[in-house]
Amino acid sequence: MRRFDINMDSLIISSPAVIFLCKSTKNWPLELITENIRQFGYRVEDFTSGRIQYLDIIHPNDLEKVSSEIARCLKDGCAELAQEYRILTASGEIRWVEVKLGIRRDENGSVSHYQGVLCDATQRKTAEESMQKTLEKKNELENIIKSSPVFVFLCNPEEYWPVEFVSENIITLGYTPEDFTSGKVRFEDLIHPEDRERIRSEVARFSREGYKDCT
Repeated sequence: MRRFDINMDSLIISSPAVIFLCKSTKNWPLELITENIRQFGYRVEDFTSGRIQYLDIIHPNDLEKVSSEIARCLKDGCAELAQEYRILTASGEIRWVEVKLGIRRDENGSVSHYQGVLCDATQRKTAEESMQKTLEKKNELENIIKSSPVFVFLCNPEEYWPVEFVSENIITLGYTPEDFTSGKVRFEDLIHPEDRERIRSEVARFSREGYKDCT
């Protein structure tokens, strides 16, 4: 059987998860933190020397939330807690982190240490915030369309122009969007019979000539 030698230091340095152990006293002085804290611009010595303590790197606007969540956990007798908050890198950049915190107690049952695993969650949070903004814009546009006298249609370029999408404000004409998307009503049904042939020929001509707007 082939033997593999595992260099634990190299494994920890290349890992995205920072492991730390700190006392539960004021500012959480650190007793241990792994070398990969350098991904945030810090050195192990910054913490083990006491120059920086763990609570010093938590974003000031998140400190109260972090503290209250831990206080509630201790009150409920929890053994562990999952948290999400912002920290400041050595250069002052803001990063989101996920932290799984374990509560250590001494032989008398008193809390002595916090043992944590910290991972950078900035990319995920940025994606979530971007998605939230997109949804807010979508909702805003939908609200504008609903209150607008203009109806928005998306039709297939097939016979009778089957509708894929129609704005909600079509209800002001007595229809529902489902009337169109189900095929029960076709876009062409809205056009007065005396105008249908003219509209068909105009759309066909605009399509041949490459126009994007047929107003």
